Amino acid sequence: MPRLLSPLCPPTKMTSHLKKTAAFLALLTAFIGTPLLQQLHADQFSDRIEPYVKKFCIACHGAKDPKGGLDLTKFKTDRSVINSFRRWNNITTFIQSGEMPPKGSPQPEIEESNAVVAAVNGLLIEEARKHSGDPGFVPPRRLSNTEYDHSIRDLTGVDIRPTRDFPADPAGGEGFDNTGEALSMSPNLLKKYLSAAQQVADHMLLKTDGATFAPTPAVSYNERRKLTELAIIDFYNQRTVDVSEYVEAAWRFRYLEQDKDISLESYSKLKGLSPKYLGLVGQTLSTASAGQGFMKQLGAYWDALPVPVAPEGRPPEFNELMSFIEFGRKTLTPPLKGLIKSNAGNWPIHWLDFRAKTAAVRDQFALEQLESDVLINVGRIPVYKDDQEPYSMYVEFDRGYSSQDGYVIIKRPLFSLAQILPRNEQDETENHKVVSLKTILEKYHPQLAAKLKFGKHPANASEENIESEWLVVKTPFHLEIPFNPEMQKELQGKHLLLQSQLDSKNSRDSSVFIKHGNGQSPQAKFDNQTTHLIYADSEAASRLSESVAPFCNTFPNRFFYVDAKRGLAAGFHLVEGFFRDDKPLMDKVLTDAEIRQLNKLWEELDFVTNRTETLLRGFVWFERSERHVLHGRDWDYLRAEDPALVTAEMLDRFELQYLEKMGTPAKPGTEEERRRVVEPATPSEKFDMVHGFFEDIRAGLKRQQEVLAAAEPKGLSDILAFAARAYKRPLNDEETASLQSLYQLLREEGQTVEQSLRGLVTAILMSPEFIYRYNETPKGKGIVPLNDRDLASRLSYFLWASVPDPKLLESAQAQQLAQGDNLRLQANRMLQDDRIGALAREFFGQWLRYRDYLEKDPINAEAFSGYTDELRQAMWQEPIELGEYLIRNDLPITTLISSDTTFVNAVLAKHYGGEIQSQWARAREELKKHIQVTGQAQLSGDELDAIWFEVSGLRSQGRGGLFGMAVVLAKNSGGERTSPVKRGFWTVHHLLGQHFPPPPADVPELPENVHEGEYSLRELLNAHVADASCAICHKHFDYLGLAQESFDPIGRFRTKDAAGRPIDDTVTLPDGETAKGVEGLIRYIDEHRKDEFVRTFCRKFLGYALGRSVELSDQPLLDEMQQTLEENDYRFSVLVNKVVTSPQFRNQRAQDFVTATK
Repeated sequence: MPRLLSPLCPPTKMTSHLKKTAAFLALLTAFIGTPLLQQLHADQFSDRIEPYVKKFCIACHGAKDPKGGLDLTKFKTDRSVINSFRRWNNITTFIQSGEMPPKGSPQPEIEESNAVVAAVNGLLIEEARKHSGDPGFVPPRRLSNTEYDHSIRDLTGVDIRPTRDFPADPAGGEGFDNTGEALSMSPNLLKKYLSAAQQVADHMLLKTDGATFAPTPAVSYNERRKLTELAIIDFYNQRTVDVSEYVEAAWRFRYLEQDKDISLESYSKLKGLSPKYLGLVGQTLSTASAGQGFMKQLGAYWDALPVPVAPEGRPPEFNELMSFIEFGRKTLTPPLKGLIKSNAGNWPIHWLDFRAKTAAVRDQFALEQLESDVLINVGRIPVYKDDQEPYSMYVEFDRGYSSQDGYVIIKRPLFSLAQILPRNEQDETENHKVVSLKTILEKYHPQLAAKLKFGKHPANASEENIESEWLVVKTPFHLEIPFNPEMQKELQGKHLLLQSQLDSKNSRDSSVFIKHGNGQSPQAKFDNQTTHLIYADSEAASRLSESVAPFCNTFPNRFFYVDAKRGLAAGFHLVEGFFRDDKPLMDKVLTDAEIRQLNKLWEELDFVTNRTETLLRGFVWFERSERHVLHGRDWDYLRAEDPALVTAEMLDRFELQYLEKMGTPAKPGTEEERRRVVEPATPSEKFDMVHGFFEDIRAGLKRQQEVLAAAEPKGLSDILAFAARAYKRPLNDEETASLQSLYQLLREEGQTVEQSLRGLVTAILMSPEFIYRYNETPKGKGIVPLNDRDLASRLSYFLWASVPDPKLLESAQAQQLAQGDNLRLQANRMLQDDRIGALAREFFGQWLRYRDYLEKDPINAEAFSGYTDELRQAMWQEPIELGEYLIRNDLPITTLISSDTTFVNAVLAKHYGGEIQSQWARAREELKKHIQVTGQAQLSGDELDAIWFEVSGLRSQGRGGLFGMAVVLAKNSGGERTSPVKRGFWTVHHLLGQHFPPPPADVPELPENVHEGEYSLRELLNAHVADASCAICHKHFDYLGLAQESFDPIGRFRTKDAAGRPIDDTVTLPDGETAKGVEGLIRYIDEHRKDEFVRTFCRKFLGYALGRSVELSDQPLLDEMQQTLEENDYRFSVLVNKVVTSPQFRNQRAQDFVTATK
């Protein structure tokens, strides 16, 4: 049985008057559709309503200066009451509650009030029943800003948000900005849409496999370079090789395989390592002891590792092994050279050749690393202090990679203010102020000086080539130079310099390590202070070269190179170019799939940046403008900006002339002959470099054209598919042909492939098929179903504020969406999608007035320390997190009021403090441990702090539901103080749906700052409502706001106000009972006013779903929604399903629909 139209009545104490009214209305409801109701409806306004209004209402609500802006003289017929049904609902509410007529005015009998209420409600009920299910008028309208942004995000995969600079959408209907009548188009707004479409098009990027959209604009060279280069750098960074991790894994696996049946590949994946490289490391280390020299030493360190006794931790023997490996990488593989040139004088072709040669030998033995004569700086002598520990300098000489001892000649060891040797006598005495080690030791430590035998060779005391201040030592040798106070004072600030040379006569085939320490003896056997002496042309070096090949192959000096500042730049000055230097990573670490992925990324970089042509044009400019090589009339034909520069004829001419300019010409011959085969007149390395450069340019240009030819049709196909998604349906033949014609026109006008595709994107996004939401409306006067495509669009924009996804479009295209239970099933699927966050943000946020908090924050931030943008963002996000949680878990809608759970991140948890902050910290720590245990990628502290964790037990801490959320409390505060009026009005008006007339213009405002006032805010409010004209409204909401006074203006819990007065959050309820704080407020609403909340929720939700104002004809559906919720524990999905399966949602008015025909 249909219900009586529910009045929005506040829960005042039930009087006999109200009991009689309620009984009468219940009786009226029972007679809906009966002759009695029809009789009541015969002429209600003239017979029952107008007499009551004239007798009891016109005095205050007449045509002249009507109170509350309500002029009742405008109503003259039944239809006028029906057309203003919202206003009359409010009127009957006040009559029912006994608040109108007000005290002091003539008072009606209860029967009179009952009769007029029944008359009004009877009119409205009958009208609602007669037009029940009417889908209403929903005009064609543009996308709202939110819908446009979300649609672009889902079409492109990029959150571009092109409406950032659009004017705010006006709200309409039930207070939402998705309402048809509010979303009109103006010439100025159309210009903004064009700008937005072009902005989106700027993100379109043609890649080797078709068109896509980049996260940033991709028009300029630098933008395109950044996109593709960063993708490669990210790939490299995700595969950085920590050699020590692989050595440790090889060690543990060595013993693990004896106990467990686990493959190396499985173990590698468990540790997050490359099976390929772990296998190589394990093979090299396990076979090292069978080698000679260096490898034998490596094997000894490997074999010295003990059996692992714990799943974590590295024993000292492991650290010694790693020191030896890193020392080997440093001294045996090529040195790490600077690969970026900053000066303009370098020759790009030569630098490319240098980069290629450097990249080719990263895993090879480097003879250039071997030195037999080095200058060692032991360190700087510190200033003497009376309380210092005994101080010494240390130098140790040990056998190197050979098995025999060696002699080292230290040529005049000396102390110097400089860190280099003096160039002449003046340098020595005036600038460096040197003094020899021999002189110092003879002065302060004569016994040590005598023991060292300066000027004598241990192998031959009569050796004539040893000067008197030279020192010769034989391995192993340990030298400690102690400093007494006088010696240190004399030498403080000076460096000990040792010019050390391997004895060529007695140690030609030796290898020596030299270590030193300043203040303490060298601890590690191999570190950055260790020097290796060996003759590069010796037999020892030859043997070393042969033995270390497996080591160098396994432990290259780098696995890939990315410059910290210039990224993948080739490194020459002022010429754009890239260089790929990752051969060790490719050969030793990556899987075949990863190699294909990386190759693909480099192909994308080449293609998107037009790498070869860019390099060629930059090279021509550089050689003309910076190096001034291409000067003179002979070069006038050559210009960097000339489109013909990339033609074969121009390149051939350029190469031959350039070879002559570089002094390495090609063989003479006819021009045709030399174009076919370019050979040097005289073979040279320079010719090979130059000719190789031009050959690479030719190959790159050819490859670019081939890839472009293959990518163009793919890109056009992708953009046509983009159009179909934007139009939310397949393109018809005419639309496809039109877009293809536009593309050809743009190409014929000289635009590039990519520019032309961008033109198509702009055209698609300017089409009414995308910008506007409208239904295909058939002719007729009745109500007709929406077609499946329009139904899919309505459902998608309702739940996601965006375009339908492929699954929804597929169902619509197959004309299955409206069949059976499919629409409900699709809706339930969509409720679990990430995009459902739009419903939590847009519906809840607009209804409850916090969506615009970041733009319309009323708080004076300067008055509250810690009120940062980061905190504001977190406050804004909190109800959205709860809303998503409610939707995804199909919780009762009353969760908004009474939830004992919320979600916080680090900054919001700190803001709330107490147990909320403690719970968040525990959850953070548990996640951190879980990540460590499961071997997942570690998160930084900032990343962990940004995570939203669920916290519970709010109500025991004085919070709960929306009432305890900082954003709601702050949004309804003053600049520097709380506002019980705003907080209470928000509760009763927005949350519970009760309406009030606007306040009189002369109502005084409460002070913004009450820090130093004599009276508390409660006392000020009591004085304010002493006026009966104020009290009539304030009595409905002030007490609701005062119950929230335990929270300051930005939502922090408090026990005292800003002036230090104790907070009193105990309030008297309309029924005379008391409630304390938010917990009492929640209990009161849950027990006494839940129906009002549910009724308001239903009305707002239906208005949002339909994109229009709720009409009188929707009342039966609203009643059904409320009843269905009550019967199903108020679960959210029940409400969604009721709406999407309703006639209002599934149908539309035909073109010639006339209300009167129903």
